[in-house]
Amino acid sequence: MKERKEVTGFRLVLGYLGIFLILVGFLTASPLIIVFAYPEEHGAIVPFSMVALADIVVGLLFYFLFIFRRKRSKFRRHEEFALLTFIWVFAVISGALPFYFAKDHLVAMNFTKAIFESTSSYTGTGLTGFMDYIDVETAFAPHVYTYHRSQMQFIGGVGLVLLVASVLGANAGVKLYVSEGHSDKLLPNIAKSAKLIFGIYSMYSFFGTLALYFAGLPWFDAVCTSMCALSGGGMSPRSTNIGFYRGVDGGYLPGCIFAVNSIAVEVIVMILVILGMISFVLHTFLLRGKFKTFLKDCETKYIICTGSLALLISFLGACSSVSLQLQRGFFDDAGNIFRDVIFYVVGSFTTSGFAVTSPTSTYHLLDGGSAASLGKPLLFSCILLMLVGADSGSTGGGIKQFRMVVAIKEIFYNIRYKFAPHHQLQPHVVYRYGEVKDIDEETAREAFNYVLLYLGVFIVSVLILCFHPSFDAEIAAFDVASAMGNVGLGLVDYVPLPHEGVEFIPYWVLSMDMLLGRLEIMPIIYAGSNVREEIAYHLSERRKRNAEITALE
Repeated sequence: MKERKEVTGFRLVLGYLGIFLILVGFLTASPLIIVFAYPEEHGAIVPFSMVALADIVVGLLFYFLFIFRRKRSKFRRHEEFALLTFIWVFAVISGALPFYFAKDHLVAMNFTKAIFESTSSYTGTGLTGFMDYIDVETAFAPHVYTYHRSQMQFIGGVGLVLLVASVLGANAGVKLYVSEGHSDKLLPNIAKSAKLIFGIYSMYSFFGTLALYFAGLPWFDAVCTSMCALSGGGMSPRSTNIGFYRGVDGGYLPGCIFAVNSIAVEVIVMILVILGMISFVLHTFLLRGKFKTFLKDCETKYIICTGSLALLISFLGACSSVSLQLQRGFFDDAGNIFRDVIFYVVGSFTTSGFAVTSPTSTYHLLDGGSAASLGKPLLFSCILLMLVGADSGSTGGGIKQFRMVVAIKEIFYNIRYKFAPHHQLQPHVVYRYGEVKDIDEETAREAFNYVLLYLGVFIVSVLILCFHPSFDAEIAAFDVASAMGNVGLGLVDYVPLPHEGVEFIPYWVLSMDMLLGRLEIMPIIYAGSNVREEIAYHLSERRKRNAEITALE
């Protein structure tokens, strides 16, 4: 029997993509389990079944056509980045299609808004134009679609690529995992690492669900909120987000045996989002009781210092703003103000994006206030925290704290070097993952380059949105920082925002920002380079063959 040729290039990428599409097909179908609990929502069966079946069929076609029973080569130049980009693009499209095919039922959910919603979900962002919440009487299959969003956030935040990498084999799986920006290695085997990571976050999600249930949330609310919190997302099953539970504080929601304690709900959510922003490696130190090692880590010290400073500045600024609005003393109702401010600050640096108010609300002592009504210092602090983002190797987005630590350390060492005696050596080190590590030139260069590239994309996106009538410079900067940092806090209500004609531009700009922030920009650039090189190579080969045929004739 003739031996089949080794699979390389686009064929290898498409074959691996087929494996992913099979997996995502089953994931797309899984929200239909909710129909058993809510049979009146059977209308969602057709949209989800169509998309899931299409994913599986196309995935099987790619798999059998390109890599089935064939020897697979190693990834060549930038091929893992091409596969990574294709995985995310197809995941977003697959997640959006159930919304799109139900557009006659889901209010104003055309293709543009469906892509926006799916991108926000899979990247763990949380910006939304969704109206099909479980507390909206006219909603179509609200539990199914709400769970669909929550599941996308959990899978995308914790391990969309990790899930695929675990079945690709040692070489391909590790390269794909690293290409998404993960430099941490929990275990030598990628499959075992995947099991450990999913195990850790499943455990957190389970205990988070129990805690939220005891705090007065129905089981469905507790499950969805816990999943979204750990993934660094901010999509609540309620239309007014976490602020909904303040409105029923002390009362009982249907199906609950415990009264709602909104303070407990917010504290539990903050604990979950903080766990979600910690890197996978640091979780192992926490679970093994190595708290000193955890607290000494450079990223932990960075967020404690910057978060505390941002909280202090934001709190004082909010007190000043509210005292002027309500004509009261500076520290009157400081407890309510602090409660709102700490929720927004924690939501910003953990890139979770849960909110206690709607973007358009005005400040009220009982209902809380929007980020805008809590003062300019809070807005500025949130923008900075959202730009930096969470730990490297976590479910969060942003520039990442380790890069900022490296950049700050390098600036400090360079200044100290200018004032040090010429014979004195100045080691550049950080304490990371339980040991002192040198900051080499490549690490420092990568950190500075990425910070500049990230800010460049941020500036361009803000300028584009400033041409839209719904955005001024302040609002545009806040929402772009939120999108790129995969946070989800917003000053614009995207439900009524037009999404047809030229007014659809904010949806696509922010969708691209979410994806660029989640993939850390460079993989998409490398993927584009690989696609261009492959196309150029195949065109060159075709010209050679045509020239040979012409010569023979």
